[in-house]
Amino acid sequence: MSFRLPLLAVALLALSACSWLPFHHKEAASQPTATTSAPAAPVHEALMRTLVGDVRYDLPNPVPADAVLIVTLADVSRQDVASRTVAEERIQPVGASPVDFMLSYDPADLHDGVDFAINVRLQQGDKLLAINDTRTSVLGRSGENGPVSITLKAVP
Repeated sequence: MSFRLPLLAVALLALSACSWLPFHHKEAASQPTATTSAPAAPVHEALMRTLVGDVRYDLPNPVPADAVLIVTLADVSRQDVASRTVAEERIQPVGASPVDFMLSYDPADLHDGVDFAINVRLQQGDKLLAINDTRTSVLGRSGENGPVSITLKAVP
């Protein structure tokens, strides 16, 4: 019976300490602490969704070390204007095929009745090395939610 009172006091003290820990303050949340290595993600990032897949290629020459793989999620519903980029990921260095990608997008950027597609380019500087030559529809009214697999064709 006598050990319950000190145990209760320790528990109460531990719970009351939670109210002054730095992660409860907005200013302190952006500062890395000993237990976190990066600032807390903004609320906007917490609402983001992801689309994953892989890119496959079989090129006649090895991929240059300075090449970059650019994967974009684009609104392709209007043919009279350039497509609107919703999300983009740049992968460098480009590893061996297949290369995995993960596009983070804001669901608020998606509208009903709109078509979205994944476009992929492999380039070295301004020189295009490979591109997907078939449309890969995702999300929206005519596409899948992933994962998707895209095959690149070498550009002569």
